Amino acid sequence: MSEDAAPPVGTRTRSARHTMIKPELPELLPLLEQVRPPGAAELVALHWDREGPPPDAGSVHLEATVTRRVPGGGRAHATIHQSVHVVDDDDRVRSRTSVAWRLPVALTPSAAAEWEAADFASVRWGQRLRDGLTDDARFARATRGFDGTIAFEARDRQVHFRIYRGAVIDVARKSLDGATFTVEGTDLAWVELLAADSNDFVRRTSDGRFRVRGSGYQYLRMIKAIMIMIDHARELARDGAGKLEGGEATRA
Repeated sequence: MSEDAAPPVGTRTRSARHTMIKPELPELLPLLEQVRPPGAAELVALHWDREGPPPDAGSVHLEATVTRRVPGGGRAHATIHQSVHVVDDDDRVRSRTSVAWRLPVALTPSAAAEWEAADFASVRWGQRLRDGLTDDARFARATRGFDGTIAFEARDRQVHFRIYRGAVIDVARKSLDGATFTVEGTDLAWVELLAADSNDFVRRTSDGRFRVRGSGYQYLRMIKAIMIMIDHARELARDGAGKLEGGEATRA
């Protein structure tokens, strides 16, 4: 499979409806086949988080969103990550599943580098974000009195931005002294924020889709800087993926 055939981050797929007898994993696995990425994708990881009581008698469907594309070490395959929701007839999310698929794909070295640079919270992604912030006078003003580290974190990775006198002076997987505070969200929460029509980070945090660990005082001091960083992250997402054509696909 060529690199162009791999589904981009943000691609949504919806399964057909299915009448559930018991909301257990064996019943969900056939539905996962309907949201599997195209090509000879092989399921390599699954983490199922059940929420709330089991659905009443009726039908459910799966709604899957691609949240990451990670090149394989040999460049002959890639891993496609999806966030999958089990949704009932009343559009209530009954459980959430994170899955990963191994997809044979021919990636050139330059394409693999582009994928890595677009992978949220990777060091390469953080370096691109720093480049955008370097010439932003708003960010310099918002952080000129700050001497510390801001971290962005997804489920299994984080990137630290060491900031001193209005400039990002280092980007790393983890800083030596740890983060002053960390903004944490799921892969899906970050994908949806970066693709939203507006930067409504504060509202989404109030709704519980993001949380902050560390110094609450410094977080409140730096909220303007965080909003500017997210603005630049949204620009990176738009530049990397563009607008998806076709929106959501449903498979019978």
